[in-house]
Amino acid sequence: MKISKLAFSFLSALLLLSCDDNTSGLGSSLIPLGDELSVTDDSCFATSRSIICPDSLLVTTAQYNLGRYTEPVSGATYQGSYLTQLNCLENYTFPDSAYGFGNFKFPDWFIQKLGDGKKCYANLKLHYSEYFGDPTNIIKIEVFPLNKIIDPDVRYYPNLDPSKFCDLTQAPLATATLSGWNMQVPDSIRNSESFYPYVSISLPDTLAERVLDTYYNKPGGKSCFANSTAFMENILKGFYVRCSQGDGTVFYIESSIFEVYCRSISKDKEGNDQLETTKLEFVGNSEVVQINTIKWTGLENELAQTGFTWIRSPYGILTEITLPIDQMKDEKTVLNAAKLQLSSANTPSDPYKPSAPLNVVLVRKEKLKDFFARNNGVDKIESYVATYSSAYGTYSFDNIAALVEKAYSDRATWITDNNITLNAKEAYAATHPDWDKVVIVPVKADATSQSEVISFRMDLRLRQVKLIGGPDNKIKIKTIKSRF
Repeated sequence: MKISKLAFSFLSALLLLSCDDNTSGLGSSLIPLGDELSVTDDSCFATSRSIICPDSLLVTTAQYNLGRYTEPVSGATYQGSYLTQLNCLENYTFPDSAYGFGNFKFPDWFIQKLGDGKKCYANLKLHYSEYFGDPTNIIKIEVFPLNKIIDPDVRYYPNLDPSKFCDLTQAPLATATLSGWNMQVPDSIRNSESFYPYVSISLPDTLAERVLDTYYNKPGGKSCFANSTAFMENILKGFYVRCSQGDGTVFYIESSIFEVYCRSISKDKEGNDQLETTKLEFVGNSEVVQINTIKWTGLENELAQTGFTWIRSPYGILTEITLPIDQMKDEKTVLNAAKLQLSSANTPSDPYKPSAPLNVVLVRKEKLKDFFARNNGVDKIESYVATYSSAYGTYSFDNIAALVEKAYSDRATWITDNNITLNAKEAYAATHPDWDKVVIVPVKADATSQSEVISFRMDLRLRQVKLIGGPDNKIKIKTIKSRF
């Protein structure tokens, strides 16, 4: 009879978990058979609320957001901008022929060879993988030079004040109006399979002149291009790029390239002078520091709503859930399985509305900062991942029993270690206010070439989902427990 009860416990847990392969909570169900063993299939209820994303969450990404979006119902506004340094290849060598022949030096030889022709010029080319919003919508972009080198040994967060690295009281170095449907590019090029979308911003010619004059004319000038540090110390520390006007478009920038073009003269096969254009590139990439700066305004109204919760990404609103640990577990109970399902609520239709996050992680709130600082994978003990079901509008965490057991065990250990005998649970809650809380965060999976997921980082694309919950709508958790 006792064996059949234990078998029923195991089978019930499997049914609750459905096809999920997480069995972290099942091993604890194999307890020694005593004289009494009861198995219950039960439910309890969690509460949830919307919270502002903590400032201390580290965002690691090779993608940078540029633009602005205002949510039409709540009026909440998102602004994305970024700072980037520029990588200089080791001992970067410029063409020997870039300044003509003989004793001509920059820019003297242009006077004889080109007259009033444009000697050199510079662009900032922004390559983007995707963009959000109406492709015909126009936004205005401003570019500022950095006046301070970003320390690569410091961790920077998206709430960074860019004025610490550039003077925003001065006029921008350059401005441009951009749209997702880039009219700078002919249709024949845009429609080609090899086209990599970009927008190009013209920079002052003086930047190009500084680069070329330093390399060719100044004593020791070539050493300024020995590496990225030398380049930043002597030539250019980087750029801050922001959206200053317009709304409804956000670019997902993959790389920022400082391009320097100069006119040069070479000899053709017959020995005649021929005019050429030389391009030099300094790229903002993973070899140097790049920082997303993210700002939300007007989120307060959404925090006050009680019938549901929100997730607004990136770095906006997250959903916090308080688990009823003491209803799910006590010292004589083993929690075999606990299934938590979050359901989305309908929102007004909008042709350019951010979509629901594809993947979210559930992380113990006490461990949230460490999870993203380590850029870690889920351990199915204190962190879990769920994928959005577009058919049902749900995120399902099929078994968080191990998390509940861990939270309960942590409290018991603390009470024992501190020899607390009076109001022990209250004392623990006072010193560990987040002990029973988890947070839902949109994430993007990092995978190997064999599609094996190795870690998760915060999803920086515009995402939103409205979840049924809040103080007025408690969330059901289905459990299976063994009591002995």
